[in-house]
Amino acid sequence: CIIFFWATTALLSHFKKYYTGTVSNETTEVLAKEKNNKIMNAMTNSQQQSQSSGGGALESVLIRFKELGINFLAIDFDMTMIDVHTGGRWMGTAQELETHVRPEFVELIQTCLLNDIQVAICTFSPQVPLIQHVLEQLIIQALPTPNNEQQTYSIPIRGGDRSWTYQGNGSRHGKQGHIASAVEEMLSTAPPDLEITKQTTVLIDDDRRNIRHALQDGTRAVWFNPDKPHHLLRELKRLV
Repeated sequence: CIIFFWATTALLSHFKKYYTGTVSNETTEVLAKEKNNKIMNAMTNSQQQSQSSGGGALESVLIRFKELGINFLAIDFDMTMIDVHTGGRWMGTAQELETHVRPEFVELIQTCLLNDIQVAICTFSPQVPLIQHVLEQLIIQALPTPNNEQQTYSIPIRGGDRSWTYQGNGSRHGKQGHIASAVEEMLSTAPPDLEITKQTTVLIDDDRRNIRHALQDGTRAVWFNPDKPHHLLRELKRLV
């Protein structure tokens, strides 16, 4: 009876820890580490595949960007950069959200920033500080130290937090206002010779309506298929 009572008490103690979050937090940390390891492994595998495929998919994308004069990527967040739709109401931690970031976008964004191609996140989510934390942890901090003090890595975010307004005369349909506002911010601190236009911009989004609005407004756009993220670079190489 004493043994049974001790075992029951220990079991109840375990359940108490679980429901109060002690075990849950530990599990979350393990899952976050596992996901980050998967992201790094996926990036390594992608780089190895690129090296064995005649110069690599990313290099081909950069070449195509140069041919078309592309110098700015506007990227959606929910169901595009990440593999879930938060609805702007993510209740978990930033570390938990990091486990949903697609490795394809980590590698693409880092490669663009290292090759003087501007990047911004354009989303309807109001959780901008949360998104900023994810970008800092997974992308910005992993980049090498800039060669000079004037060079910095920055990813503006335009979300649904009402922290910004677009006062220009351009389209506000879809993500067009987000894109224009992000460009205004980037040009305010960029070298005077940097010119970003609709023709030098590409929107990547899983929402066909945003893609349609962009194309109708003269902005290049690529529809991202959430079910086939490995097709991303292929579609970017097909830009016209």
